[in-house]
Amino acid sequence: MEIDETLEETKARMFEMLASINRSFERIISALATLEKMGVLDGDYVQNQNTITNDLWARINTGILASINAREADDRTHYGRMRATIERRIKGLR
Repeated sequence: MEIDETLEETKARMFEMLASINRSFERIISALATLEKMGVLDGDYVQNQNTITNDLWARINTGILASINAREADDRTHYGRMRATIERRIKGLR
């Protein structure tokens, strides 16, 4: 399936997906805590799962953010050059 989006739409969707992933991990941890309070799960089990979940969460965020950082750095370079050209042009008109 090919997605036909503008760069701006892609960027917005990328950050929305990151937010969705982070909300989902938070929900998992909260659900485990609730199940512990209900007496369904043992506290040690919940703590162990929280540790594993937080490790995975951090690993996923690290990978995503590394990719995002590279894309943003490329955008900054590209649009920074374009902006510098615009500013030189504007200064030349004064």
